[in-house]
Amino acid sequence: MNKRQFLYDGMIVILLFLLAVCIYFLYFINKDIEIRAVGTAVIILLLILWFYYERRSTQKQNVLYQSNIKKFVLITRDGEKEKEWYCEGVNSFLIGKSTIDYEVDIDLADTYYAEYISPNHAVLNYAEGYWYIEDLNSKNGVGIKKRGEEYALRLKPMTSYKIDEGDMIYISKAKLFVR
Repeated sequence: MNKRQFLYDGMIVILLFLLAVCIYFLYFINKDIEIRAVGTAVIILLLILWFYYERRSTQKQNVLYQSNIKKFVLITRDGEKEKEWYCEGVNSFLIGKSTIDYEVDIDLADTYYAEYISPNHAVLNYAEGYWYIEDLNSKNGVGIKKRGEEYALRLKPMTSYKIDEGDMIYISKAKLFVR
């Protein structure tokens, strides 16, 4: 839990406690019917405002966590686009080489670098608004060159790494551009 969330939760607890004290005062100590009516109206108005604020806050959070990634593009040795895989509505892609007995989502069996790619080389997973890549203990590894970086980072097997739009993923020597 981050500091902002901790402070927000503490503020909610304090406000709920103050609300309980006000309700107790209005209905158990106070005898004036007009004060009860005004107090009840104020409490209802505050609850409506709070629910409205919470709803807007949740909607903003959902927008913040939406990935901009639309597709993964296989790039040839000459830098040309060879294949594309669209990711809208997809939660996971298995990357490797399909066989008679086993099928992968991003099949690199017919690419120039196919001999360097394992049957189950890597996996792309979508979670909480972001895409992650994980090397499935492949023989020739997986790398990521982050947008704006000069060099690629070789991934540790079986560890998830967040990817962003503009990154280049290296499946052994094959290149997948993140769009």
